Amino acid sequence: MRALLNLLMNLPWWIDLAILAVLAAVAYGLGWYLKYKFHRIVHEAVVDAGAALRDAAVTVHSVTAVPLPSARSPYDTDRDDEDFVEGVDDEPWDEDGVSYYAIEATITPVTPAAAWDPTGLALVPADYEPDDPADVSGQICPLHSAEIFVNGALRPAPEKDVRGPQRLRMVFAVHDGLRAVKFALVVTYFGRVDLPAPLPKGRKAATKR
Repeated sequence: MRALLNLLMNLPWWIDLAILAVLAAVAYGLGWYLKYKFHRIVHEAVVDAGAALRDAAVTVHSVTAVPLPSARSPYDTDRDDEDFVEGVDDEPWDEDGVSYYAIEATITPVTPAAAWDPTGLALVPADYEPDDPADVSGQICPLHSAEIFVNGALRPAPEKDVRGPQRLRMVFAVHDGLRAVKFALVVTYFGRVDLPAPLPKGRKAATKR
């Protein structure tokens, strides 16, 4: 750096200005390139996050309108987690403008040994088509709870990867007005589920098979 300063001091002023302009252009170009690369890496990471279920097959076994779950989600943040929010993460779900559905389905990845986390699933409108592969729908329908068939019996689905086809029973909070949805794993969208009418408040569930 000292040698560069000495050189600039011994050159005509107009050459100094030209050198500074070049250095500024290089710094700007490098900054732009690094920003572009960073966004590109993040974009690709988001798109690839759910790639295990790209074009996955979905066999729907039943769709049931169910009452508002009385318990909090098993996937809500625990009280000892630094991201825990009192009055939110320790409360049962009770959001306005949503109805709840239990969906039993078998999800089969294209690659038989593909690893994926069932607790990362959500629903979006069936007709949602992103403008960009990394876009997220504004009508995400979150997963409240999930059970997985193991040796012919349903067990709570833990937050970890499974491999290959899995039969699941999932409860989702679905935005009112939606009558057809598809599954989402991050920004990977697949399958289709037609929904019955939502359950009126205080009424028993009706099942569509």
